[in-house]
Amino acid sequence: MPSQNDDAHRPTRQRANTSAFTFGWRRKQEITSTPAPPIISAPLQWEDLVDALTPPAVPSLNYAKSLATALGALDGHSPPPRLAALQPVLASLCAGDSPPSLQAAGYDILTAYLQGSRPPTITTADRLSCLSLFIDAPWSRELWEARTKALEALVSSGSHAVGMEGPILRLLENWIERAFEGLARPEPIPHEERLERQRSIESLTTFLTSLVRRPEFVSRLTEEDTARVLRLWERLVDQSLTVPGEPFNPVSPPSSPFLEPQSSKATSPPKLPLSHRRHHSSTSVPKLSLLKHPADIIVDAYLTYLNERLVALAPSYLTTILPLLFRALAFYSTPLPRLSLEPYESHQHSLEQKITSVLTKLVSGPYATSCKVLLKRHLFPRREAGLQVSMQTSIGALRTLRISLRQVLESRLARACIERASSMQYSPAGVPTQLALEQGLMERAWAPDEGASWDLTRFANVLARSAKEWIEQEQETTPNMIAAPKESVLYEIASIVKDVIQAMDERGDNEEVDDEELNAVGRILRELVVYIRSVKLPDGGLIPISLHRSDGSSPFLVAISTILAQDLKTSPLFLVLPSIILSIADHLSDRDLTQLLVTMSERQSLSPTSLTWLDEWHSLLTMSNLLAPSRAGTRQHIMEQLQSVWEFVKDIPEFRKSLAALVFDVWKQRPPDELEDMSTLVVWNLLADETVLRLAEKHAADPSTDDCETQEGLCEEILDFLLATARERQDDDDDTASIRTVESQAPSPPGLIPPTNTASTSPVLSRMTSDYPGVKEKESSLPSVMSLISSLTSGAPSRSQSKPRRLTNDMSVPIEPPPVFTAAEPPPIAPKSVGAVIGLVSAFSQLVFTPLAHHIWSLWHAKRIFKYLVELISTAGCVRARLTVLQFLMRLRVDRDHRLYFTSAEYDKDGNVAHLAALINRAEAGPSTVEDLLRDDEIRRARARAPPQERDGRRPSRGRGGPRMEASRSRSRVPARMLPTAVLRQKPREPLWSIPETLFLSVAASDVSSECMTSFDPSNPGHNESVLPLSTYLAKLVEIIATERDWEILSYVLCHLPTQLANKHLFCGPRSKIVIDRLLTSLCSGIADGTLANKIERWPEGIISRDAQGLAFHTLTVLISYKRCFENPQQLHHLVEVFLLGLNGQPSTQKCCLHALSLAAFELQPSMAKLLSRIMEKLSQIMSNPAMAVHIIDFLAIVGSQRALYVNFTEGDYKMVFAVALKYLENHNRADGSLSISWALSQHVRIMSYYIVYVWFLAVDLADRHRHVSYIVKELLLANGNRPEVDAPTEVAFDWLARYTYASADPRPAKSTLDEIVMNSNLQSKGSEPAISEKTWILGNSVVTIRALARRGWIEVLSRRASGLTKFLVRAENVPMIPLGDVDPDLVSISATLMMDREDNGDEDVSADDGTGRFVGNPTLDDVKSSLSNTAQASSNAPRPDPITGYVWSGSAPSQRRKEVAIDPSYFALQLSAYPDKRPVGRGRLVKDKTRLASFFRIFDRMPVIDTHKVGVMYVAPGQETEAEILRNTHGSPAYTRFLEGLGRLINLRGQADVYDGGLDPDIDGEYAYAWWDDIGQILFHTATLMPNGADPNCTSKKAHIGNDFVRIVWNDSGRPYRFDTLSTQFQFVNIVIEPHSRGAIAAFSNNLHEHEYFKVTVQRAKGMVEFTPIGDFKLISAANLPQLVRQLSLLSDWFVSVWQSTGGDERREEVITNWRSRLEAIKRFRDQMMAADPEPEPEMDDSSLAAQQRLRDFTTAY
Repeated sequence: MPSQNDDAHRPTRQRANTSAFTFGWRRKQEITSTPAPPIISAPLQWEDLVDALTPPAVPSLNYAKSLATALGALDGHSPPPRLAALQPVLASLCAGDSPPSLQAAGYDILTAYLQGSRPPTITTADRLSCLSLFIDAPWSRELWEARTKALEALVSSGSHAVGMEGPILRLLENWIERAFEGLARPEPIPHEERLERQRSIESLTTFLTSLVRRPEFVSRLTEEDTARVLRLWERLVDQSLTVPGEPFNPVSPPSSPFLEPQSSKATSPPKLPLSHRRHHSSTSVPKLSLLKHPADIIVDAYLTYLNERLVALAPSYLTTILPLLFRALAFYSTPLPRLSLEPYESHQHSLEQKITSVLTKLVSGPYATSCKVLLKRHLFPRREAGLQVSMQTSIGALRTLRISLRQVLESRLARACIERASSMQYSPAGVPTQLALEQGLMERAWAPDEGASWDLTRFANVLARSAKEWIEQEQETTPNMIAAPKESVLYEIASIVKDVIQAMDERGDNEEVDDEELNAVGRILRELVVYIRSVKLPDGGLIPISLHRSDGSSPFLVAISTILAQDLKTSPLFLVLPSIILSIADHLSDRDLTQLLVTMSERQSLSPTSLTWLDEWHSLLTMSNLLAPSRAGTRQHIMEQLQSVWEFVKDIPEFRKSLAALVFDVWKQRPPDELEDMSTLVVWNLLADETVLRLAEKHAADPSTDDCETQEGLCEEILDFLLATARERQDDDDDTASIRTVESQAPSPPGLIPPTNTASTSPVLSRMTSDYPGVKEKESSLPSVMSLISSLTSGAPSRSQSKPRRLTNDMSVPIEPPPVFTAAEPPPIAPKSVGAVIGLVSAFSQLVFTPLAHHIWSLWHAKRIFKYLVELISTAGCVRARLTVLQFLMRLRVDRDHRLYFTSAEYDKDGNVAHLAALINRAEAGPSTVEDLLRDDEIRRARARAPPQERDGRRPSRGRGGPRMEASRSRSRVPARMLPTAVLRQKPREPLWSIPETLFLSVAASDVSSECMTSFDPSNPGHNESVLPLSTYLAKLVEIIATERDWEILSYVLCHLPTQLANKHLFCGPRSKIVIDRLLTSLCSGIADGTLANKIERWPEGIISRDAQGLAFHTLTVLISYKRCFENPQQLHHLVEVFLLGLNGQPSTQKCCLHALSLAAFELQPSMAKLLSRIMEKLSQIMSNPAMAVHIIDFLAIVGSQRALYVNFTEGDYKMVFAVALKYLENHNRADGSLSISWALSQHVRIMSYYIVYVWFLAVDLADRHRHVSYIVKELLLANGNRPEVDAPTEVAFDWLARYTYASADPRPAKSTLDEIVMNSNLQSKGSEPAISEKTWILGNSVVTIRALARRGWIEVLSRRASGLTKFLVRAENVPMIPLGDVDPDLVSISATLMMDREDNGDEDVSADDGTGRFVGNPTLDDVKSSLSNTAQASSNAPRPDPITGYVWSGSAPSQRRKEVAIDPSYFALQLSAYPDKRPVGRGRLVKDKTRLASFFRIFDRMPVIDTHKVGVMYVAPGQETEAEILRNTHGSPAYTRFLEGLGRLINLRGQADVYDGGLDPDIDGEYAYAWWDDIGQILFHTATLMPNGADPNCTSKKAHIGNDFVRIVWNDSGRPYRFDTLSTQFQFVNIVIEPHSRGAIAAFSNNLHEHEYFKVTVQRAKGMVEFTPIGDFKLISAANLPQLVRQLSLLSDWFVSVWQSTGGDERREEVITNWRSRLEAIKRFRDQMMAADPEPEPEMDDSSLAAQQRLRDFTTAY
């Protein structure tokens, strides 16, 4: 357009008055500065006005207006002037330089002239001259309307425009463009002018349309004219569609409830980027409401024009028309409603409806073929048209295609509806009834204009190519981003697919889905999802796609999500959708992928039943982020399905090999440093399975293993791959911590952690959820696709996007509560090397623990893999892989037959591993030890007293995680090295293992013994084909202990090795013996030199090398049972020395060493005897720790029972023992009553302290005992706190010392031959009572009874004391044997004196059988000889010892014959003295009331003189578990029988007088029982195998005794762990379980000493009961020493349980009363009663008086 014709920059005001006119030029404004024109008195005629306006007259606006009025007022009788007369006037007024007002007046004159009531007759020349008046002038508000009316008047009829068609069109073209330029101008213009331009355009376009509506006008148009008009419309539409539209449509149309989910404004397809700001001249809303968008004006006019001209236009013009229509349709497009047959209210813009109507006519009319070709062409981007125009055109073309396809799809829906209705409307007779169909449904179902050419299959390729080209459009220069403009095009393509899918879902029952249509949908979707893969977030991350809720980030993503979210269980798209979804798996959430996999598995897409199953597996396994943490659920389901499919195809070689090869190829290509979680172990196990299966297939034909090392195949490749992967160096398990970092002593507060995201985050990112890979923030809750679909079908209005977002999901399913974040551990993550190790373990286990083990080749390959595993302990690429190897190897065990198995259920049944792990903070320590009762405070103090150890780059230890207590430091402690403000150190590693462990190993058969693989072959030691070289594994452990640098590895070995070593059959061979010797040397030297664990680089907080050494003592304890492997005795001496050294350690180490020394007291007696004095000295130094009290007491009790240990003790050594025991008594009797241990434990320690004093006092030689009395008495008094009255236990101790200081006599007298003869009433001369007189005296705390016997000169003296009963049978030599007057001597006394040293069985009823009962009166010598002969004969008939059951003891107290008895004269004096009464008593107090004596003697003599215990013994046969099975056993294995023989002495219960029978009745419970006793106590063993079963299948009589015992010994040969509650009873306290160290029940009854050389002993305790035995978790003891150890445990356990029971489980503060104390209290009560009944007179002050002297000298009162 020429610049002179551009009025864009012209002023809007009128030009100033610079001419000679006498009036102002402004319209409606008078100029007062010039004189007014002369006033016309009367109106002028038109002739005068013409004359006044004819040049050269000056034009007058008033005259011109008057002339126009006059011409318009002419009637039919007044002829109009000739045009020639008006020509000068019109030319002057309409000149280009005339003011607009005059020009407007001139055009008004022409209009009035041409439209008068009597139109003039003008020629064509005149019309052309008039047309010349319309100059090409700029648009003007004052001029446009007049000029337009004039032109309309000029061409009022087509005949008048003959020859002027072209100029008229060009004139209109210019006028329209001049008017439109102001609307399309980017600069704002006044609203008044905008409204005028709007009216102008509407008027001109209407005029143009009216012209083309006239056939006579159109008929004279040339092709150029037509093309020129179309180009005009093209320019106008193009410009109008680029004008911002916001100010012209302030009120949006209401949304339809039937719109699709993306129909809201927020989710509508984005139009061209618009930008408009309201001008400051905007004044009112009414003015704004009158405004129209330029596109509304132009497009409406264009459509009107097309309606008139479309039929007449040639097809060639479609290339111009269709793009404009497409663009206009794109501009006005609104979301289409869902496909439905229901009527709905349209909310489309009226212009959109018009455009759609025009396009529908075009694409379905005669030009349909051309339109389709052009439509397909415009689906693609056109670089020459520009991106924005090309996008609009493509969107419109796609919308046109979609509308056409929807018509076809609606026809399908209608047919499906009719089909469903017709299938249900039948009469009872089966005749179809009248169908109640909607009006017009039949016409819609079979529309006459429906053509198959609009089927999707015909457009699938072009749509797919279009999507591909749009995605690639400018992608190289401008990367795709969310909500990019090109998404509008892709959105329309996706919407087409959505419509087709909806029609598929609504198909009739009998209508099959077209496979071609499914493939078409698949082709289009595959291209669309390519865009998703190309889009990146602002931070470079992947764009997320959700299949379970709509994503509002862009409409296209919403549409894609909706399409991909089809229910694959019912959707016909199942054949194409899964592969498409998997192609964008990286963009999907874990939840969506998981659901997809579930559906695919249900539809059998991943199994060989599908032809594409391998392709699907390839897609799944090659997902780039398959192993990402955000893919936990997906990965889990993939691996579960892989496992399921693998189990299915494992027996089908063709499918199995294909799948295995695929998995192997994929896994080989994954990065070696990639982390995995434990779900991927399926892959490694699959590779192991394939290896084993291929080995089996290869060796099926050739079982030889000669060429195995050189052969190559897939199995060898897999093994090499597993081994290489396991060795691959990887920075795993928080190995970022291995980087040396600088740590400040003043770390920043934990609350100052910077947030991961702020409000400034991208709004797109803020809508993402953490489910998606690479997304950090949780997505805002959006309306779900299903909720919107539900609202469509229900007719409920959809939620407006202008409302606040709801925080809940609108889905109709139950709302899931928000996740609760807990401290739960995430899924375990590990490097690939861990999986490779697990694969090797799986292969090994299949070769060993399955029937394949019968083949030589299987054992060969198993040993080869075992070699790999042993090497990987130190060469694996990461610590976790090394730990995994150890997890497997340290669980290997062998049974009694040396057959290998992997233990799982019974791995740590004794809790030893958990206990050791708790010591280093790798497990929770339960309240089962004394240390736990001390709340760790005392332990920390003990640890603090230990010398600090420092290492380079590590701070001194502060105890086990405890805070540094500066104020509690001892002055003698070495000050710590001052550290700088920042210390360069290695950051501690996060713990990689803890107890309980979760194993991810895949073992073919846990707890099942291998059928051929063994650890040793006793029958053929040189045979090694089936022997696993376990010595190499043990050697590797020795190497680890000596050189390991990682604490995780070393700690695992030290915690698990003791339990494995307890399986003694595991390391049996000669090579293992050598390695065990090295193990002992390494541990002992490492602890003694302090070099153990000194190479560790990173220590956990609070753990130092001393803790590692503490763990090593537990391994050394187990090595005691390997003493036969150590040929040098010095090694055993060194071992005991190391245990002695361990007593300097922390409490847990001290306890372990005390337990080990207790075991060594039985097993290593030479070494213990050599070092026992030093051990006792050390005990006296560490006894101040209350936590060690019970363990020290136990140790002293055990050592005291082994005389060989202290045979060389000196007086000082004994004194140290007494000092320890007596010190604990002092601690118990502290005045403040504060105890650092529980009351029950304190009571137990007190009782056992007295026991230690008694045991060790008896251990002293009789001649040396009196030397220790003074010290013991002093310490006992100190223990009583110098109180005036000592407590009862101390009085008992004093009495006990008086009994055993000068004699080793028994605490109770036994029947003897002398007593039998002297006291036999049948041998008395008078045949009456043996005693003729009797008197009793109370001497202090003793009751002395002296009886004069009927036998001449014989006296019986009885001393009843708290510690026992002493009986003297003496004869006064002052009495002659032949009294005066007698003829015969006292033959009975003579014979009794001769036989007083003869031993018998102590039968009480011997007199009934020996013939002495026939004596009457004084027997003759022959009678006495006969009687004695019969007695000796009866004695010689005692049963002989049984080779299995041992000697049967019967009669009374056989203990009298088992020891050497010596008596000092002082013994007799002490027994008849008042000691320990502190008051000096010169003579006793005679008991005068004899009536009370019998009652006192009867009750007192029933009280045991020693402590009694009863312990149950049960045998559990192989396979037994229930109570009834166990109790019914009447015999046990030979080893069990040998154990009983050493446990006690077999006694005959009948006639027992002094042996505690434990409540057994010989008539019910059997005649025999095992018992043990000494001078301090007796134990009766309720042995179930000795008791008869009777007729009761439940063995109630057995259970009545054993079930009531506090302690039970269980010999477990069942091959299974013995449950603590196997025997149902209230008294469930302690079980001492004895079982073989190696599992197995096959050889339970064999007598093979190799199998029964050692046994494992464990102590089961009731809940809440503290540890009180020296067993710990378990101990291995030889069969020879087993009975002694178990007997000591029984005694210790019964004492403690008695205390525990009497205190109500440590709930009541009550004292336990022993038998000795009960006897003492009974004597005191009797004495008090006697003194109260017969009080002594008060002594007079003057002892020299006669009365006092008389009482003193009169002995008859006291004797």
